[in-house]
Amino acid sequence: MDGTAARTVVEFDHTSPEYAQQAHDVTAQLRARCPVAYSESHEGFWVITGYDALAASMRDETTFSSRHVTADDGVRFGGVNIPEAPYENALVEMDPPEWNAFRRVLNPMFAPAAVERLVPDLVRFTDAAIDARAATGSIDFVLDLANPVPAQATLAFLGLDLEEWRRYAEPAHEVVYTRPGTPEFRRAVDGQQWMFEALFAAVGDRRRQPRDDNLSRIVHSDVDGRTFADEEVVSLLGTIVNGGVDTTTALFANAIEHLDRDHDLRDRLLAEPGLVPHATEEFLRYFSPVQAFARTVAQDTELGDQQLRRGDRVLMCFASANRDGGEFPDPDAFVAERQPNRHVAFGMGKHRCIGSTLARAEFTTMLTSTLRRIPDFRIDRAATVRYPSLGIVNGYVSMPATFTPTPQVASS
Repeated sequence: MDGTAARTVVEFDHTSPEYAQQAHDVTAQLRARCPVAYSESHEGFWVITGYDALAASMRDETTFSSRHVTADDGVRFGGVNIPEAPYENALVEMDPPEWNAFRRVLNPMFAPAAVERLVPDLVRFTDAAIDARAATGSIDFVLDLANPVPAQATLAFLGLDLEEWRRYAEPAHEVVYTRPGTPEFRRAVDGQQWMFEALFAAVGDRRRQPRDDNLSRIVHSDVDGRTFADEEVVSLLGTIVNGGVDTTTALFANAIEHLDRDHDLRDRLLAEPGLVPHATEEFLRYFSPVQAFARTVAQDTELGDQQLRRGDRVLMCFASANRDGGEFPDPDAFVAERQPNRHVAFGMGKHRCIGSTLARAEFTTMLTSTLRRIPDFRIDRAATVRYPSLGIVNGYVSMPATFTPTPQVASS
């Protein structure tokens, strides 16, 4: 049987500016018409928009592979990005059993108790960022707060030089919102090359002189009787940096923009700190900072009445699944106390984001500090710039705002 005979073909390109402007309308139509459909963009891929189909596929890592390799039979497994990224991302682009060793090493570092020890640093980074703008009465929520805090937190988590946070963060942002094939994307890739070179140097340093930091722990971990090769460590560090730097930035920017529209919710969160954890989950569902990830079909299967063949590429649209009315009553409404809230903003199954606890800690620290210190912020919408593409991350390039000047709080 011809594998293309029964395909439901739709026009869909998640990297286009047009999609960025009307993503929710596009995916809502797909969910209603065909929650598993085929797009001929980017050499062809399946797009999953329905919650049930997405959950089933994400829990089936045997059939839907994250690998980024060419198999022995010549079938290309393209990893988690469509279009395919130019390099492999360790952990996120691995399947068991290889995935198991990497995850086993990292799990203790990302455990809640370990993240809790980092919270004083998160508070310090956040206060310093607000202090830098406190007397001026103006701030760019992206450039002055949401970029530096997660970037500094990620570098502190690993034990890398905090002074270099811009060189890590800027290309990490640009590589997800610029379209492949453009000069801007090429610049971002070049910036990522600097990051990898810097990480190789840091790994070599820790091999010679271990320190009391997570980077040294990774470098010297016992992995089934061996240590990681330098290339494996660098790829893993690249995944941690790229994953940690941009996604929390996007979540915070969307939340702040929403609170600038909904002053009642802003006032409630300020008056009821206990509501913040529930609201955080709803911000994650409602805005889905990571919009989608890809998989490759490892063996012929059926999903949503569609026949998928080995080697087919599949885009799992987290943002769309998080607006599926079959799972979330009144899905297009923001409900701060929503329970249950089984969102897939962090993915699902074995590949559920290992950094979810750290991301929540970063977000809630920035949110509570902002509400406490500059609660009357007003965003300059005319000067605010969204990501021109929603291919991977739902974020903002910049978001200027004003507020009543406030005293500094950080110690010198």
